[in-house]
This record gives sequence, C-alpha cells and structure tokens, in this order.
Amino acid sequence: MSRRIRWLTLGGAGLVVVATVVLSAWLLLSSIDEPGIVVVPGAEELRDQAADALRSATSLHFEINHEEGGTPLGSGLTLYSAEGDALFPDRAEMVAKARAEQFGVTLDIGIIQVGPTAYLRDPIGRDWSTVPPESLPFDFTAMNASLGDALVAATDLTAAIGARVDGVATFVLTGKVRPQDFRGLVPNAPEGAPMELTAWIGQEDSLPRSVRLTGKLIAGDPASMTRLLKLKDFNKRVTVEPPI
Repeated sequence: MSRRIRWLTLGGAGLVVVATVVLSAWLLLSSIDEPGIVVVPGAEELRDQAADALRSATSLHFEINHEEGGTPLGSGLTLYSAEGDALFPDRAEMVAKARAEQFGVTLDIGIIQVGPTAYLRDPIGRDWSTVPPESLPFDFTAMNASLGDALVAATDLTAAIGARVDGVATFVLTGKVRPQDFRGLVPNAPEGAPMELTAWIGQEDSLPRSVRLTGKLIAGDPASMTRLLKLKDFNKRVTVEPPI
C-alpha cells in the first residue's frame, strides 16, 4: 500500500474515532438531569390536592395572627394571636394572646379541647376549668378536615409559583371563599360576602403552609379584617390530654 493511501485510511479512521467520542460525550451530557422546570398545576387540581393532603394529616402545629383587628372572646377580651397543636380527629391545645381592652393589658389564655369538652386556664390564677365549647369562637379539633372542606368550596381560583415558606417551595393559590364554608373551624361564621383567600401550598407534599383570609369571618368583623394561619410540623407525635 502506498504511503498516500495509508495516510488516507488512517485519517478516515481518525474521523470515525473523533465522531464516536463526540457522540458519546453528547449522549452522556444529555443523560445528566438538569434542574427541572416547575410546572404549575391547574388551580382546581391544586386546591383539591391540598384539601386531600390536609384531610390525611394526623397532627400539625398552627399559628394564627390578626394582621388587622382582633376576634372578640367575650368578657372584654379580644384575641389577637394563638399558637398550638392539633391532634386529629378531636384534640387541640393552644395559648391565645388576648387583650383586656378595659385595662389595656395582654393576657396569655390556655385553651384545651378534647372531644366535646373544652378547658380554659385562668390567665390570673392559672387554674383550669371546663367551659361550654360553644363559648369559644373557634374549634381547632378537626381543623384539617374543616380547612380542607373550606378549600374545596373556594372559587375564582388562580395558581402560580409562590414564595418559600419556612424553607418550603410553594405554589400560591388565590381565590374567594364564603365565611359560612368555615363553620367547621368557626361554628358561628355568618353568611356573607366572599372573603379573599391566599394559600401557599407545598410543591412536594401539597400541604398548605400558610393561609391568608381577608374579609368578614365573624359577626362584627370589618370588611378589612385579615387573618393569617400558618401550619407546620405535620404528622409529628403530639400529646393532648385533659388538664383536670
């Protein structure tokens, strides 16, 4: 074979080798996962997923704050915030911060609900006593089902990528919901104009991490009343027992 032919043969083989290496590299790179593009589910689908995830929860930690205004508790007390744990299907305990308007002081009030029985801790004497459950403006014992039912009733929905809440990536769901749809959580909620709803829902587990309601949820609320409910520590071990 002449030197010219040998060089041509080697050159062709070299091109084949180079092409093979390039193709292999391309296949390798294409097999490496790139950061995924987050696809926002349909608003109604997101709503239903959140309701199902909530209903399946066995426990959670909650915080509720009034961004504007407060909830009357009776006896001259106004509730501004509460924090506690709920153990489903029928137990909850919390500490509510309420202001005695006549005296201008803020008090910590302990509240425990076990089935049909409610207990209230005297903020002064620190003694526990039973109270009629209907004397409380709320019922957190089955808040997972109650909030899930309210979400399912929401209308005029939109969904988008939301901000991170407590380090959790979320979708944000906005819409309208009637106050009467919250009667599982607020038994005396009146019939009235729809409230504005914003819910931040975990992208991975569909659990709501934060829910903001603006509007009249309790008789006497101004239309601008805004409440923020934060949820976390789902399905962790929680003990709620009668205090007496």
